[in-house]
Amino acid sequence: MIMLYIVLVIAIFAIIFNVISYSYAKKLIKVGVQRGHNWYETTGHLLMDPAATEAVEAKRQQLEESAESFWQTGVIETIKSYDGLKLVGKWFITDRRQKNWVICIHDYRSTGKRDMSFIGKKYAEQGFNVLIPDLRAHGESEGEIIGMGWLDRLDLIAWIKQLMKEYPEASIVLHGGSMGASTIMMASGEKLPSSVKGFVLDSGYVSVYAEFRYMLSKLTSFPKWLIMRYANSYAQKYAGYSLKQASATRQLGSNHLPLLIIHGEHDYFVPVEAAYTVQNATAGEKELLLVPNAEHLAPVLNEPKTYWTVVFSFINERILVG
Repeated sequence: MIMLYIVLVIAIFAIIFNVISYSYAKKLIKVGVQRGHNWYETTGHLLMDPAATEAVEAKRQQLEESAESFWQTGVIETIKSYDGLKLVGKWFITDRRQKNWVICIHDYRSTGKRDMSFIGKKYAEQGFNVLIPDLRAHGESEGEIIGMGWLDRLDLIAWIKQLMKEYPEASIVLHGGSMGASTIMMASGEKLPSSVKGFVLDSGYVSVYAEFRYMLSKLTSFPKWLIMRYANSYAQKYAGYSLKQASATRQLGSNHLPLLIIHGEHDYFVPVEAAYTVQNATAGEKELLLVPNAEHLAPVLNEPKTYWTVVFSFINERILVG
C-alpha cells in the first residue's frame, strides 16, 4: 500500500511538473514570436536586454534622427513573401550606375528605419546604393508571427531576387544587426544568388533554440530541459517552425562567402560566446571585431570610428575586391 502511495505521489508530481512546463513553454513562444505582445513591450524588453537603458536608447534615437533626411529620400518598394505576406522596404539610389549595393536587416521587434537608417546613410556616403526592408511582422510589413530569422531567410532571398531583377549587375553586401544578422546567417545556407558577395554580422545569435533558452533563464528558475522540449514542439504548431531547425551555425556550414563578425564584449542579450561560435561555424573567410565595454548592438554607438573603419576595410579588401 505504501508503495502504491509513493507511485501515486510521483505520478501526480510528474503531471504537475509537465503542466507547469507546458504552460511556461506556451508563454515563452507567445512572448517570443507574437507581434506586439504587450508583456514584451512593457516588461520583457528591459528584462531580456539590460542594455536597453534610457541612455543607450537616447544614443540610438539620436542616430536615427540624424538620418531622417536620408530616410526621406527613399522610395517604397513592396514584394510578396513565399506565403503571401506583403513585405515593405525602401530603396536609396545613390547612383544608378553604381554596382555596389547593401541590404540592411534590422533587429528583433524593431524596424528598418529605427535600426538601419543611419547604417544605410553611412553606406550611401561611401557610394553604395541601399535597400532597407522591414522584416515580416515588423514595421510596415504584414504578418503576426515573428520569423526569428528562419522565416525571414527566404524573405531576404526574395528581396535579393527583386533587386537583381531591377539591377542585374549588382554586387551585394548583406549587413544585419542581431536578428538581422542571424537572418543573413540562416540565408547563407540556402542557394544564394551569385550577386551576393559577403556579410557584415553585428551581434547575431547562433540559433533560435539557444536564444529562447537564454531568454527562459531570465524568466524562471524552473528546470529548462522539459520547458524547451515543449517549446520546440509548440513553436512548430504556433509559429510554423522548429526552434532547433532555425540554426544560424548549421546554415553557415554551407557558406563560403566572407563575413565580418562584430560583437560587444558586454552583450547580455546575445552573449559574446556567440561570436566565437559563428567564427568557427563558417566555411568562408572571416574576421572578428570585439568591442570592449559595448553592450547589445552598441559597438557602433561606443566606437563608431573603429566600427566603420573595420567594416569598410573588410568590404574593400575581402568582399568587393576589384
